[in-house]
Amino acid sequence: MKYLTLIFVTLLFMMSCGPKVIFSDKQEIADKWTYASPITFTYEIEDTLKSYDLQLIVDHNKDFKYENLYINASTVFPDGKKITNPVSLQMTNPESEWIGNCSGDQCTLSIDILSGAFYKSIGKYSLIIEQFSRSEILEGIKAIELKIIEHQSQK
Repeated sequence: MKYLTLIFVTLLFMMSCGPKVIFSDKQEIADKWTYASPITFTYEIEDTLKSYDLQLIVDHNKDFKYENLYINASTVFPDGKKITNPVSLQMTNPESEWIGNCSGDQCTLSIDILSGAFYKSIGKYSLIIEQFSRSEILEGIKAIELKIIEHQSQK
């Protein structure tokens, strides 16, 4: 019993030391991603003294035919102000091989889009992701997930 308690306490300690995910949501894309189908993530910031890392996780298959995924990323602030930035997400290495974890024709790629970001206001924010490629209909993107993690400072 003593060893079981020690193992439990050790596991609990190890789990509590990892990065704290304050938001995680995955949006599935049923068929093809079009200009008319933005993906919206709404989350709440409760602490403006902490900094945060934003990470996009892109699930795709080999039907995605490009080296980059071009998106417009719009942030909507609690006061309603909206800022939009075009972003190019690198999907392949220089040899045109998929980056990320691939199994068969399915791949998952984690991309850090912001590191150590501070929010000025407490409240609800939205991140709107729109596909911004040359093709109105984009094949091969299956899901996009947003994770917001408390930033771990380097010591």
